[in-house]
Amino acid sequence: MKNPPHNFTPPTLHDGHRWDGMRIGLLGGSFNPPHAGHMHIARHARAKFGLDFIWWIITPQNPLKKRKGMAPYEKRYGDVYNMLQGFPRHMATDLESDLGTSYTYETVAGLRDNFPKTDFLWICGMDNAHIFHKWDHWKDILKMIPITFIARPPATHLVKGCPIRMMKTVPQWHRAFGAKTDLKQPGIYWLEGSKMMDISSTEIRKNKLKQ
Repeated sequence: MKNPPHNFTPPTLHDGHRWDGMRIGLLGGSFNPPHAGHMHIARHARAKFGLDFIWWIITPQNPLKKRKGMAPYEKRYGDVYNMLQGFPRHMATDLESDLGTSYTYETVAGLRDNFPKTDFLWICGMDNAHIFHKWDHWKDILKMIPITFIARPPATHLVKGCPIRMMKTVPQWHRAFGAKTDLKQPGIYWLEGSKMMDISSTEIRKNKLKQ
């Protein structure tokens, strides 16, 4: 891993050179709210792929989620920021807000333009793999950036039943990952995570309403 940028300050659209040659994991989402499951896959991906940093990209509004029940952006950003305290290699970012994007395709394109010498890996939970074909320009995303889908064990049946698993035009790996993985090559990495909490943001919100 590279030496950390000065002061561990989060990235901006004007300091792309500061991240030249780095391996960066991108974890995007509404984080409404962020929880231990998000942190689990972020840390797991960082360890497995030898990532220098994880950038948490809080989306102003997820196009696949309803606005009703969505906490304000400032609240969700603050919750992510607070959760990441004590984890200096994980950073809450305003990148999607600064880019003015809501769709992953636009965000990835913007990051590639502003950080041309940085290697990125998009990180997703397995639940996203089953709806990935509903994402805007999803086929183009697969050609732009490597993606890892991380599942709770046992995950074999989840992978087999996933629509994008059937694609023959996209390189896909089940075991070819590690610190030397070439992140310049797009493709899908199916990664089985270690045991983690069965939790979701939706369940957390429902439980709060019951209290």
